[in-house]
Amino acid sequence: MIESSVNRAKLLLFFLLLISSFPSFSQPVSKDPGAVQSLGNGKMCIYEKGPDIIAAYTGPYSSPSFLTAEWVKGASAESQSVRQTGTAIWTHNFFAGTSEIASLIDFVDAETPCFLRKVNAQSQIVFRLKLAKNLQVTDNSNQLKSGRAASGILFSLPSGSTIYQTYVYPRIFYSELIVTGKAKISRIPDSGIIEITCDRGESTICLIGGPEYPDVMNNTKQILGSTPEKILTRTTAFWQKFTQERKDFNTLLPSSAPSRTKLLQTIDDVAVLLKTQQSIQGAVLAGYPYPLGYVRDQYGVSRGLLALGLYNEARSILNFYWEIWKKYGYIHNAQAIGVEGIFHIHENDEVEITGYLILQAFDLLNATRDNAFLAKINPMLEWAFNSQRKHLVNDMLPFNGDETYVAGGMVPRSALNDGSAEATMLFIESGQKYLDWVAGQKLRPAQEISKNRALVERVKSNFKKNFWHNGSLMTNNPERAKVAELPRYRHGVCEAAGPDCLMKKYGGIVWTERNENDRYVCANCITTSPLPRVVARTYNLLSVALEPFYMNFSLMPYDVLKPAVVEIAHQKEENRTVGYDYGFLLTALTRLHLPESLAQYNKTLSMADQNGAWSEYYLNGQPNGTRYRPWESAINLEAMIDFALLSR
Repeated sequence: MIESSVNRAKLLLFFLLLISSFPSFSQPVSKDPGAVQSLGNGKMCIYEKGPDIIAAYTGPYSSPSFLTAEWVKGASAESQSVRQTGTAIWTHNFFAGTSEIASLIDFVDAETPCFLRKVNAQSQIVFRLKLAKNLQVTDNSNQLKSGRAASGILFSLPSGSTIYQTYVYPRIFYSELIVTGKAKISRIPDSGIIEITCDRGESTICLIGGPEYPDVMNNTKQILGSTPEKILTRTTAFWQKFTQERKDFNTLLPSSAPSRTKLLQTIDDVAVLLKTQQSIQGAVLAGYPYPLGYVRDQYGVSRGLLALGLYNEARSILNFYWEIWKKYGYIHNAQAIGVEGIFHIHENDEVEITGYLILQAFDLLNATRDNAFLAKINPMLEWAFNSQRKHLVNDMLPFNGDETYVAGGMVPRSALNDGSAEATMLFIESGQKYLDWVAGQKLRPAQEISKNRALVERVKSNFKKNFWHNGSLMTNNPERAKVAELPRYRHGVCEAAGPDCLMKKYGGIVWTERNENDRYVCANCITTSPLPRVVARTYNLLSVALEPFYMNFSLMPYDVLKPAVVEIAHQKEENRTVGYDYGFLLTALTRLHLPESLAQYNKTLSMADQNGAWSEYYLNGQPNGTRYRPWESAINLEAMIDFALLSR
């Protein structure tokens, strides 16, 4: 049990001293109730909206989230949340008028998978936990071998419980809830709800992971054998060390950098955002609804980590893929983190993400000169290059089915087999870098390298013909699909989504089959009236037009692309945009040294929410979709850093 009889004055003095050891707190803002934050240590990741828990991955990161928690007693009072600078330690203060009624300190322990909430209440407060339907709840207070009194509940989920969509955890999953001090646990009969009541005074609430039963009990023993003060001290020290290891932007940024103070705060916000969502296996979560490691998302995350000087964290992402590739010989759109054998397979997974994988490796090489690491993972890089070649039709590659603007409905899924400018650019640029490196390392026969170079050069020479139209870079080219041998089956999204669609029934993507009109539908929907053939059309999306600048692509001169960038900069913002478009446009304007870059810098910075994060999408300039996203936040932050460093 955690000590609950510490003298209040001594405890207050302790926290004041602890806080003073770190420079400051992030500035609290209470204007955005949808803003999200994460608390994590690589073993456990907890997502909150203010003081409410919206998802709990108690370990590993790809595990079922089996509860949510909200503050219910006195909920009409206002809450204010603030993060201690350089850490993922949050304080939540509750006020009734001008009177504080409670203060919480939330954090995930640096060493064990344990979320700890320290409660100091001036009046009774109640937290309500909503549990998953299939969760087994066992009062195991008597099993907590400690000299101090503690109440405990063991949670267990049956094997086959859902992690995400149709992907399930293969074993029984365990977690523990313990409370001490002035807290007590009660169950509301036949409701799947637990309430934790904290009377006036000090209490501690701990959610402890495993994931196996012995792990949970051993971790619980460690937590009960310590004190909140000691656990908080080591957690603060962990975060201080992490923050000291990144680049010192207070020194690097010129004093003339626009909104310098806010940028420094956002740098700290995003660094913590990325670290809390990075698992000990290396993969970074794509946000609270997506507990998997997505290849594309982690490319942008890696770029952000490199910009921050967090090279070990960037290297560990690639090592995550390397460990999986060694076992299976392939990588898919996303893979489970800490659970073997689970792959999120989308349409055309051998293109686009494979190009990102190669470029990520060379970004790391440029930053660290760690040639030995690249040589180690070379078999995976060779696979990534070769996987793309077989999908070339008229020197064009198709779309990956989980591309952000496809998932967001900006390009229809019926166009997936069209030529993709993005996937084709990635093949050209990644292929050039990879073949140059392989030649320099003498890893393949010269004749083979020469043959592959000729292929890449041919695709490059035909790129403008395939994707450049009337001075604009087109997102797609329907001519590829007209001549390609379309696969009969593919794993992904059913285009029909009828009333009996298997996607709706099973809650995830499924095998689809091509119907007589070249539309891909599930096994149920293919038996109904066929979807009509789609009239081919081309699209011109902002993010694709700007990607050559973000990716440092060399296949088209910047002066050729400049008019399109200027036009985009003066366009009215679309109703729905992807969250990284702000950073993409800022990068393009900065690289072209255009005066519009300052306005775009200010715009990008203004789109960060109160927790210094960007959203998956924006609808009419407001966050839409998943909040606190690593991919968008890393891309936008890197763009702002690049601009600010040039503003001398």
